Amino acid sequence: MLLKHEMAIGPLRLKPLALAQAPAFFAHIEQQRALYEDTIPFVSRTHTLGQLTELLQTSLAKQQRGEALFYTLWHGQQMAGYLLVREIEPQARWAEIGYMLAREWHGKGIITQACQWLIEQLFQQLEMDKIVICCNDDNHSSIAVAKRLGFTLEGTLRQHFVVNGVRRNMCSYGLLRQEWQQADAS
Repeated sequence: MLLKHEMAIGPLRLKPLALAQAPAFFAHIEQQRALYEDTIPFVSRTHTLGQLTELLQTSLAKQQRGEALFYTLWHGQQMAGYLLVREIEPQARWAEIGYMLAREWHGKGIITQACQWLIEQLFQQLEMDKIVICCNDDNHSSIAVAKRLGFTLEGTLRQHFVVNGVRRNMCSYGLLRQEWQQADAS
């Protein structure tokens, strides 16, 4: 795991995901459901604390196997967001990142800052060569984050996944290590 302890991301605290966070995580989903349910597939399938707990157990097992990484963002005792490396492909040396953040924290640069930290860790610590962000083609906030971080649209997969019962188009954005290093140097 890249993060062993808490760290500040703007006014929030980034913490490693833990099963004990399930009740606060579920409360966060319930409070933000209208924001997330059309863009984040697992939210549209998670309607009970038990379902979320199962999802977190599965996620933590993936993390234990080195296939993914999961973090939560907190404001005091209230969960404010989620940051993850959804998939790590060690042979091709790429990883897909994702995020969600409560509406009240939008527009403050928190996700950009959190992703910058995560991208740097993935390139430096795990020696990835590429980072991917995938999102709905109508998720303008995620598209803006990807562009702000220097990602390039690599393609749109039509009717690629289902969110809340609706087939969605998925945009795939990529960032190569050398692009990140060039942007960092300038």
